[in-house]
Amino acid sequence: MFEWQFQDSYYLNVPSLWVDPRIGGTMARRVLTFVTVAFATLLGGCVQDGLMDMAQFQLKPDDIIIERRPDVEYEKLFPYYVELCAASQFRSKLTGEGGGPAGHAILYIKGACRDEEAPFPQLRRCRGVATSLKDPEHGAGVSVNQLFKNVNWVATPGYELVFQGNLTPGERLTLARFEAVEQQAIAKGIYKGVIFHPFPGATLDTDLPAFLQRAGIGTDLALQFARSVFCARLPVTEAMLDPIIKFLNDKNREYVEGEADYNWSAWADNCSHTMRNALAAANIWSPLSVRTTKIRQIFNLAVPANEFVNLAELMTGGDLEDYRDILRDGPRRDAFHEFHWLPTRQGALLKTLPVHDPNDLYDITFRLFTLQSPFLMRKTHRAIALLSDQRFVDLNTNLDYFEKRYDAILAQRDEQRDSLASVRGTRFRRVESLYYDYIHSQSAEVQSMLKRIAAMSDISDE
Repeated sequence: MFEWQFQDSYYLNVPSLWVDPRIGGTMARRVLTFVTVAFATLLGGCVQDGLMDMAQFQLKPDDIIIERRPDVEYEKLFPYYVELCAASQFRSKLTGEGGGPAGHAILYIKGACRDEEAPFPQLRRCRGVATSLKDPEHGAGVSVNQLFKNVNWVATPGYELVFQGNLTPGERLTLARFEAVEQQAIAKGIYKGVIFHPFPGATLDTDLPAFLQRAGIGTDLALQFARSVFCARLPVTEAMLDPIIKFLNDKNREYVEGEADYNWSAWADNCSHTMRNALAAANIWSPLSVRTTKIRQIFNLAVPANEFVNLAELMTGGDLEDYRDILRDGPRRDAFHEFHWLPTRQGALLKTLPVHDPNDLYDITFRLFTLQSPFLMRKTHRAIALLSDQRFVDLNTNLDYFEKRYDAILAQRDEQRDSLASVRGTRFRRVESLYYDYIHSQSAEVQSMLKRIAAMSDISDE
């Protein structure tokens, strides 16, 4: 997870640093040193009240904290997807303690399930294609926690346990319901084989009840007990699940079987780094290094809310119209050729889930932080814009939008068709052919989905 438990920490960003090569080496080093010290100070939670107004960097609840869930038909139309979620800061009503405003990141994978037979947290392919969130073989939520010592992440089985903690809407979150989820987590063996770093209240490095009460529930599972959640849901192909699962399994195996312990770092190796790099393993985007020098690590920072917005922008606003632009973008080019897939696509939806209410245990005030320039406020504004656009929160509107977009691409091709192109040839001929085959197939898929939704609606009406 990203935040330091039980203390307030603040994060800030300046516009991307570029050092003119004409500047002398001493001056360049001074600039880098200044930025490094500034980041280290901020990451250490040293921004003081009065130095700057931190509230201006937070997403406002009145703007976007409206519960938006993908339509019930979604599960029947999309067999596999990944869901990158940014979860807000939490604060306990009972103790007043809480985490830093940067919050937490979690990755839910439909089609990847927890491997119950493994001696430590591992994933496997689910045994079937789920069409309901209640299916035990639906998927798993992957979460990194700073208290983990011999692993990097754990996997919680089941969509409802990951997000709702199996609470029904309107049911009060009480201490008894919290303890019931605690016992469920223990019974399911979610933390089997996990050793923890020392923390206050723990009697052993395997003290699971103490861990769940302090840092597990509300972070690794039952997120809505304590946090508001923003998710970017992206459909993927079946073949894309394998490199994601392999990356995550290898990461845990590295710590369990190797000599080094996992030592969480907000700067260099936090929950957002793991989630981003797991998706990068399937060429969804580029990875971020967690093993570079401290100065270079400035360019590899990862913050939950930012990664949510980054993925939301990629899957809603990427260029589909020019296949040459796809060739110039390494991850998109590789994903297109390896999986016949592009991240800007139908079914790419955003959702917002508020912290559970009524709630006896946690403050339900909304808190979420984005790392950005104080002058541009781009991330905050972009998040609000995307979550306010029906094309990216409603399935039918989304499918209609992509149907029109695909039709426009195909129509433009017919208008610009060169009758002598087959004679003269072009160095992009093979790629162009693959590209238009892809657009045709996506257009047909959207039309099929719209017909299936209409049929499901008719059956529901009857």
